[in-house]
Amino acid sequence: MPNLKITIEYDGSNYSGWQYQLNANSIQQEIEKAIFDFSGEKVNIFGAGRTDAGVHALGQIANFKLENKRDTYQILHGINFHLANDNIKIVNVEIAPEKFHSRYDAQKKTYLYRIYNREVPSAIEHKYSLHINKNLNISLMEKAAESLIGSYDFSSFRAHGCQAKSPVKTLERLEFFKNKEIISIEFEAKSFLYQQIRIMVGSLIEVGLSRKNTEWIKEVLEKKDRKLSGQTALPKGLFLKEIKY
Repeated sequence: MPNLKITIEYDGSNYSGWQYQLNANSIQQEIEKAIFDFSGEKVNIFGAGRTDAGVHALGQIANFKLENKRDTYQILHGINFHLANDNIKIVNVEIAPEKFHSRYDAQKKTYLYRIYNREVPSAIEHKYSLHINKNLNISLMEKAAESLIGSYDFSSFRAHGCQAKSPVKTLERLEFFKNKEIISIEFEAKSFLYQQIRIMVGSLIEVGLSRKNTEWIKEVLEKKDRKLSGQTALPKGLFLKEIKY
């Protein structure tokens, strides 16, 4: 029974998130249904990142096993044929080692958050970025973000309902990129707390708008109190970009 590793792109706008939920439309159940329609086999797929409602993916990884042997070309095109619409696509299929697990074997996850920074919203980008109509000072945001890189108790950037056993995480990289009106922020770590990235983005925006100074992020981090940090940025700007093994 081959263990299949798939790479997935999806527009999460109209989904309840990655994980299966009763009476909700999830990415996981859409793919599992397409696999069943293609193969006749009922499978459980395991995703590397359990993205929230409205969050997108450029490189989600999942794995599952099929009893009947098929080549990867058949599997790739068979699943895509049976996916209900163009919001979810399997972009690669490969045979993985028997014990490979997409979530537990992941070494690094890279997320991308996109901000559309101009006075007027974009007719094209509005589904895939957060619109900020006042000019953001990226230099100030970068300076403040330095305090977040490393191993810390991120309780101040942890949403209510987080089920992680420990609030301590190691943020290995936080990097800014600008292309015309788009500001992209990349975050890389082995794992993140529930809504950690979106709360960090919301807090950094406060600095970028000069509502808070660059030392404020460090002060909030040290206080370990979610009430002190910024608003949770909207999910539509967040992408799961890459999983490294």
